[in-house]
Amino acid sequence: MNSRTAIIEARSGLERANKIKIAILSFLVVLLFAPVLINLIGIWSSRDDYSHGFFVIPIALYMVWVKRDELLRFPSRPSGMGLPVVACATAIYVVSTITKFHTLSHISMIVVLLGLVVFLAGWMVTKALLLPVCFLLFMFPIPSAYYVLVTNPLKLFITKISMEIIHLMNIPVYREGNLLFLASTQLEVAEACSGIRSLYSYLMLACLFAFLSEKRVSKMVLLISTAPLAFLVNIVRVTGTGVLANFFGSDIAHGFFHQFTGLVLFVLGFVVLFLEYHFLESRSPSRR
Repeated sequence: MNSRTAIIEARSGLERANKIKIAILSFLVVLLFAPVLINLIGIWSSRDDYSHGFFVIPIALYMVWVKRDELLRFPSRPSGMGLPVVACATAIYVVSTITKFHTLSHISMIVVLLGLVVFLAGWMVTKALLLPVCFLLFMFPIPSAYYVLVTNPLKLFITKISMEIIHLMNIPVYREGNLLFLASTQLEVAEACSGIRSLYSYLMLACLFAFLSEKRVSKMVLLISTAPLAFLVNIVRVTGTGVLANFFGSDIAHGFFHQFTGLVLFVLGFVVLFLEYHFLESRSPSRR
């Protein structure tokens, strides 16, 4: 056996060992975070405002696939520094699971994944995969403390604007807090219509399009435009529901119609961001 053949066989054996190592570590990670994943699937299935969570992992994998050529050019330089990161994040995860501090357990899951990438492939690959891994944060629901803090003023803002638009249509309407009183019924602008959840979903989509964009200005415009888009579609949702409720009663604001309008507005936001992405990309030559 010549030296070239020996080198090839040694390299093949090393690649097989790395694949086995990756398979074992992947299984252990899934086993460790199985309770979190099961809980998340329950949230995605039962709460329409977080149903976008089903798309997060496929989109993150697509981001990795887009960067495959860049990743293959990087030399594999595993670093032992990844193990202390994994150990600390795992300890935090165990404590947060016992104390029911779900936000901290979600963050520790992302840190564990980053630590494993450092341990298996090194810092250069970790830097390249930082965005796809951090994109997984969109799987998790918004922390309750921040959610309540932000939604209340947004509900009042959207209720006020919707009342003014309904009033311009010569429909009698009175507002008290986040309640709209019409001639024959009343509507409550709930958390789902505050805009924060739509903003969360649209921000996820904008991050995807910003990742695909080759222009820095396009990336910034896409991300910034999510806020006015989220507020606009929810104003349209509340206003349209108020107008329909004035003629057909308050039942129109509940049940299937309410869920259907939420789905339609999510699709509408996706279409708007998609068209915005293509418009921005076609305005000037790319950097490449």
